[in-house]
Amino acid sequence: MEPLDWILVIVRWGHALGAVAWVGGGIFYLFVLRPAFQRAPAGDVPQRAIGSEFRGLVNTAIALIIITGIVLSAARLTSGAVSTAYVVVLAVKVALALYMFGMVWFRRRRNSPEGGPGSAGWWPRARKELTGTTAVLVAGVIVIGLADVLSALFEASLGR
Repeated sequence: MEPLDWILVIVRWGHALGAVAWVGGGIFYLFVLRPAFQRAPAGDVPQRAIGSEFRGLVNTAIALIIITGIVLSAARLTSGAVSTAYVVVLAVKVALALYMFGMVWFRRRRNSPEGGPGSAGWWPRARKELTGTTAVLVAGVIVIGLADVLSALFEASLGR
């Protein structure tokens, strides 16, 4: 293996680590932290401290995923061994990742709890579902699955 290959292995490892932290953290939040926060007294100091630490994990995972994703995409797209199907799947993966990161940013900017009172009608309910933690987590799981699809498409384009 050449030095560039080793660098790409490290970058792939960092990308996978960021994805695991993102999706694993989302699962932990959805099934452990959120229910615990809902039962705890409002304004509890440990709640704020845990939330702050969790935001740090999320921010680090997002940065790692974006930086390593750009490097990995550039390496694959300039290899000359990608198919149209690969580019389409990559575009879907990037769009879902941007959706996830955008929803995190949107929720922070709104600074409102996910479980707040909803408005009547189908659109407010649909918007709440599409911007909620569960939707972002499902998108993350799909993105991880698309990573396997991309690997298979790349290997197929190399004739392996």
